[in-house]
Amino acid sequence: MKSYCYFLILSVSVIVGTFLGCDKQTQPGQKTIAVIEPSYKISFMELNKYVHDDFFHRRFRDKNEAYTRALDEMILKQLKCIDFFEKGMNEDRQLVQSIQRYINEELIVKYFESEYLGKYANEEFARKFYDQMGKEVHYQQIVLNKPKNASDDQLKSLENQVLEIKAQAEKGVNFKELIKKYAETGAESDEYSKAIMDWRSSMDTPHNRVIFNLNKGEFRILDEYHAYYIINITDVKKIKLEPFTKLKNELISKLSESYYHTSLNEYDRDKNNAVEPNEIKWNEKALDQIIEWSKIPKFYTDIYVDTMQKAIADGRNMTIFTYPEGQIDLYEFLRLLNEVLILSDSRDLNKKTLKDFIVEAVRSDKIIRKARDLGFVKKVFHPYTNNPVLKIKIIELYDQEMIESQIPEPSATALAEFYQANRDSLYYQLEKINLYAMIYSDKSAAEQIWTKIQQGTPFNKASDRWFVKTFIKDRAGQIKSYLSKEPPYLGEAAFKLQESEVDGIIEYTDSEKGRQYAVVYCKRRIPEKQLTYNEVQGSIKDDFINYHREKLSREVTKSLNDKYQVTIHDKVLAKILKSIDKRASSSTAKKS
Repeated sequence: MKSYCYFLILSVSVIVGTFLGCDKQTQPGQKTIAVIEPSYKISFMELNKYVHDDFFHRRFRDKNEAYTRALDEMILKQLKCIDFFEKGMNEDRQLVQSIQRYINEELIVKYFESEYLGKYANEEFARKFYDQMGKEVHYQQIVLNKPKNASDDQLKSLENQVLEIKAQAEKGVNFKELIKKYAETGAESDEYSKAIMDWRSSMDTPHNRVIFNLNKGEFRILDEYHAYYIINITDVKKIKLEPFTKLKNELISKLSESYYHTSLNEYDRDKNNAVEPNEIKWNEKALDQIIEWSKIPKFYTDIYVDTMQKAIADGRNMTIFTYPEGQIDLYEFLRLLNEVLILSDSRDLNKKTLKDFIVEAVRSDKIIRKARDLGFVKKVFHPYTNNPVLKIKIIELYDQEMIESQIPEPSATALAEFYQANRDSLYYQLEKINLYAMIYSDKSAAEQIWTKIQQGTPFNKASDRWFVKTFIKDRAGQIKSYLSKEPPYLGEAAFKLQESEVDGIIEYTDSEKGRQYAVVYCKRRIPEKQLTYNEVQGSIKDDFINYHREKLSREVTKSLNDKYQVTIHDKVLAKILKSIDKRASSSTAKKS
């Protein structure tokens, strides 16, 4: 459970400012591609990430189309988020209930950032640190590793040795001689005799931070998990720093990284103190019932709400535990599951795990309440949230309200009318061919396959790799690729075949790959005909729903585009894409 909460906090990670090998100062990735109402900006870096994360670069052969479609989708999603709040849907408690857990996850993150990490990663703390960092600390060290699986006696012996080394150093024994005698490397290397700590390296670890704050002539033992360090500060030299204004942003970022674990430890300490397990009195009967329910497959996915609500309605609202602040009953446990933490669908849940989960949920709930009292809800639940999961959930709720709930009921009368209205379009079956094709750039490879098939080898045994192509012939007799933008290169050859027939070798020129050679097999041939109402009974309900969903989606998209101001910098996008093409061409030319 602790690792789960760490994941929530770690989700606020540092955005890496790179694009196509460029650093953050380079322009292309940072350039604005679109502006929405009136100051929300989409950079090319964000668009480029979206293109690749959602595989637009694979779904569309043309790069310009891939980026344009991705940008349109990004804009539409953002407009839905904006309109969700504009319409006041965020105030609808019943509607928002289903995403409350995602909102609360962000509240926990925001609370940690503000109340713990924020104590260190801020301008005031950065200024104090700046005033102390104009120096270089020169030091020597002896490292004595702790043996794996060491006994208490071994560790005590090692500790005594460390104390003895420090005592010798403080009496004036030359530290280099101590390094030679005790250091496990057995070497007088620069690592041990001439180490230097500046302010940047001091922020890498708490260990380094301690060394940086020591004074010249000071000796210090650092007891780490894996080793003892005996530190000797040989010198502290002043250095000239750049102005604070120039270092401020870097310094705050470094402080955020450096004090992350310190902040997390403080957060964990305070959260754990919020509920003391020793003060809890458990109801074993209630725990047994929850564990019994948990054995039901997918209980925490589909069933838990109805099951617990029914138990409560039937007068079985069991007390799960009591503690000095009150009690947690089944009703409150259901709220915690819905709004704070959810159990995984585990049939192996035991009492210890269940107890740990409930305590963690109660502790997290206390943090959430504090975050709400501090007004953090508006900082995490807003139209421009950076949390990708929360953003998706907001869009899903918007679509549910504006599209899904508006789809007419597919009654028998409505379906019959729908069939008549779409009889000549949706329900006119065009002639269709499902084709398997083995395609080669080398004609001899195709000839070898074709020879094997002619000698009696079945098509599916002649090679373990082939492509699936589907072609239709419209009412005008024109052959087209079905659900694909690829030209129907093999369409004419396909319609010459009957089911199970094979043909080869088909030669054609692919606009991208050049001359190609194919061996083809007709898997299925569907005839052209008018489908009757009875023939479409299996699909007409889905067709009806999808038709109205697409119609409503188009209407919503048009309404949003009319309602909100969107500016797309087409020329900027085209220029960047052209630049990428030039780089790719130049790179290819150099390799060849």
